[in-house]
Amino acid sequence: VKEIVPLFSEYNIKTLEYGNVLFYIGDYKFEITTFRKELNYKNNRKPVEIVYIDNLRDDLLRRDFTINSICLDKDNNVIDLLDGKKDLKKKVIRTIGDANERLKEDALRILRAIRFATVLRFKLDNDLKNAIIENKDLLRNLSYERKKEELTKIFASENKKIGVKFLKELGLLDVLELKNIDNVLLTKDLIAMWATITDTY
Repeated sequence: VKEIVPLFSEYNIKTLEYGNVLFYIGDYKFEITTFRKELNYKNNRKPVEIVYIDNLRDDLLRRDFTINSICLDKDNNVIDLLDGKKDLKKKVIRTIGDANERLKEDALRILRAIRFATVLRFKLDNDLKNAIIENKDLLRNLSYERKKEELTKIFASENKKIGVKFLKELGLLDVLELKNIDNVLLTKDLIAMWATITDTY
């Protein structure tokens, strides 16, 4: 952070958790995250111990999915150290490293994986599918607010039927307390849509 902030001193900079720096240029919001390792997590969601580093590969290894590990350098050259481009071409969502470990670190990745697969019309890697089924109860540890944010993005997608299919096939309805998913109103009116599913969220 100490190295990043002086580079953008002419802008109104806000430092966030975990070495993140936020600032605006016109109507555009930029968030820069310091390279880091995350050593321990709490409640299957947030890191409680981080170490700042200066190695891109080590930073990428802590992230969620291979398609989110593709980078550009200052000359617009693509840096793809973890085969993200290959998975983009194959249209598959795959975790970086062991799928079970990634989901136990942050259970919200379960819904993020489904959201990406829904919006992009991608497949879920088989190891990721199995890990979601095995770790689905971790979703109970997350706040309704965070779960609703991801679910709303799924249901707001023009491919929402794909998302509903994933939720059913992976056995997530009970843990998410989605009681009437078969009657979900596939509409742009999200309030009406939520009313058809559950009174919990």
